[in-house]
Amino acid sequence: MKLSHETWEQVFDGNDVNKIFNSFLNIFLRIYYSIFPLTQVKSKINQNSWITPGIITSCKHKRELYKKLQNNNNATLASYCRDYSKILSMVIRKTKRMEHDKLILNSHNTVKTAWGIINKESGRNKKKVKYKLKNFKVKKSLINKLLLNF
Repeated sequence: MKLSHETWEQVFDGNDVNKIFNSFLNIFLRIYYSIFPLTQVKSKINQNSWITPGIITSCKHKRELYKKLQNNNNATLASYCRDYSKILSMVIRKTKRMEHDKLILNSHNTVKTAWGIINKESGRNKKKVKYKLKNFKVKKSLINKLLLNF
């Protein structure tokens, strides 16, 4: 369905403006929803269960402090930002450690869970995609030609 394929006779035949508009809107929305159907979108669930509302608030505050520091050359503000950042890093590190300890203690296979955490933290938790060629046959004559021309 396209707008250019529509006859629009219903729109131009009427005398009442409201009926003309309603018929135009009905045609337009019918075509619009056929082209752009409504789909359900799943929201991304935060997989980092160690991130608490307090850490989110502290990260926002740290960001605001650094924005103020960019516009201001105050030495005390710079040292406060540095100290705040160090404390926040330490809190995040300890919170992550507590979460990882809890995961390992509650797992049935502690070694597998520990390696899963190590791979996740090191960025190696991505699955590698392997491509396999199905029904791949090579003719001997093509190999001979390739080797002779090489």
